[in-house]
Amino acid sequence: MFKELVDLGRDLEAQGKLPPAGFYYYTEPIRWVVHIWPGSPIKVWLEEVELTNKPRPYDPTRTSGERALPFVHEAGYALGVSKQKGGVDKRAAKKHQVFRELIKKFLLSPLVSDFALREAVSYVVEVLDKGLVQNDPRFGEVQSKDWVSFMLEDGLLAGQHLFEHSEVRNFWITELEERCLANDKKGKSVTVVGECAVCGSVGTLIGKLPLQVKLLKGTAPLHCLNEDAFVSYLAGQNISKQAHLGLCLACGDIATRAFNYLSNNPRHRKNLVRDKNKADSLANQMAIYWLKAPAPLQVGDSSINMEDLLANLGSLMVEERIQNKPQAPPADLVQMNRLLDLPWKPRASGLRLDDYAFYLGVLSPNVGRVALREWFSVSLEVLKENLRNFLQALTLVSISGDRCRPVSIAVLAEALDSSEPNFIRSLLRAAYLGYRPSAELLVKAVSQLRVFWSKGKRDRPDEERQRLEYIQALTALLKLVISYGKEETVNMEKLDFQRCSKPYLCGRLLAILEEAQLRAASFKLNNTIVNRFYGAASTAPASVFGNLLRLSTTAHLPNPKVGMEVNLMVEEVLSLLDDAEGFPRILKLPQQAEFALGFYHQRAYFRATRGKSKIKESN
Repeated sequence: MFKELVDLGRDLEAQGKLPPAGFYYYTEPIRWVVHIWPGSPIKVWLEEVELTNKPRPYDPTRTSGERALPFVHEAGYALGVSKQKGGVDKRAAKKHQVFRELIKKFLLSPLVSDFALREAVSYVVEVLDKGLVQNDPRFGEVQSKDWVSFMLEDGLLAGQHLFEHSEVRNFWITELEERCLANDKKGKSVTVVGECAVCGSVGTLIGKLPLQVKLLKGTAPLHCLNEDAFVSYLAGQNISKQAHLGLCLACGDIATRAFNYLSNNPRHRKNLVRDKNKADSLANQMAIYWLKAPAPLQVGDSSINMEDLLANLGSLMVEERIQNKPQAPPADLVQMNRLLDLPWKPRASGLRLDDYAFYLGVLSPNVGRVALREWFSVSLEVLKENLRNFLQALTLVSISGDRCRPVSIAVLAEALDSSEPNFIRSLLRAAYLGYRPSAELLVKAVSQLRVFWSKGKRDRPDEERQRLEYIQALTALLKLVISYGKEETVNMEKLDFQRCSKPYLCGRLLAILEEAQLRAASFKLNNTIVNRFYGAASTAPASVFGNLLRLSTTAHLPNPKVGMEVNLMVEEVLSLLDDAEGFPRILKLPQQAEFALGFYHQRAYFRATRGKSKIKESN
């Protein structure tokens, strides 16, 4: 994943979409700007601002001690302010000392050649030496944690924050590399020269990444060695604290900046599973994904925006559910189906669809670290076929029988109502990599579907709509598991009168007997034989269908309201079951799934043809 992140970072950097190397977007704004007018005497004005859109230097070790940043930092560092909410910052004097030492180091650096910059820094030093900022009437309002920046108001650098100067940035990269070195046994920094595992260049290898990444809450290093067992090139104890990462600063920095770009962009990130009680639990899972697109892509007769294509490819994934949020229509999946039916080809000559790739990582926070749970790397050529097969296997007639459409993983996850993260990852592997769905999905879906059918209709309309939506999703999931990769998957989208398997016929028969009951009662029933007998009929048909048929033939089927069509269907299904040696005694799990599919298909057929059958019979 690191190499792909580095490649992405270089592309994003060329497009101006990343902060500078070694810089970071903080949540805390720059609260104060020290404006300096050179001259005799020097004039200073302390302005209160709220600048949130300016990336600033970042030091991953700043929480472990006093670590200064160049020309922009908290007021405790920049001005030595000790006042803070609820007390006094006792380390303010030490912080300000290291800030001044960093300025001295900056002035001694051979990287600083701009005379105007050196002159500007000398004015900053003079202002700090004379304590001129403390004379400003608003200085008493400054808190130790408030961020402060310095700006000259005269000369070549007038109006520019000093920390944004290109030579300040170059100096910071060198300084950051020193701070990210590995340590020896005594805890002192040691320079290790070697070959970077990503770019292959020979140079200094870092011991820690220069930037942390954002997950669900807080930040964590994207890559670290926290156990001795992870280190194979050193001997002894506590070697994980002495080891380098096998990366150069440039690759480590750009990979983490690219990751943060993805993590902060809803087009590239989806929350899969979230434990709201524990933000750093491994139960939390998020996906980040992106495209490798060396040139524009032509879909059908027109060019497609790659961001739009990525949005379509990511529309399958789960997003964190918000209570009372109406379910979005499946327009994205319908659009994706249309895209998959069109030919895709690169617009640039010499490129193939295999040169394009889709990347997806599933990650979890792990007590201040990042755990990579899944990594997908698949060419668009293969991905297109995988998605077509997946959506085809998930396509099912609606519960009202009016149309066939696929179901999203988002709805599947809600319908399963399980905290088991492997369920969603199994669906992702099936969708993007073409793997067969896990059989564990069948266990949960069959059980959950039995509950929905047995409990019956809900009183509240919104709850009933959701129940029916979940029933459709779970039935589609059963179809996916038992038909994925098979030619018959297309014929299993809606009622198949030619299908003669016993579980499927038993499911159909239960739906037919329920329809007879409903018609006999003029559809004025809240509970039917399904609520009481679905569980037994779907597991042990022979034990229950005898009684159901006796009840139906005496109480329901003779009723004129039922109609000839239903009676003929009962006879037809019973005839097919007789040819197949009667009702099965026990249905295994895959057979229970096929029973559910037959029941659902027949029920949807009735709902689609109600009214039409009466007109046909009267004619």
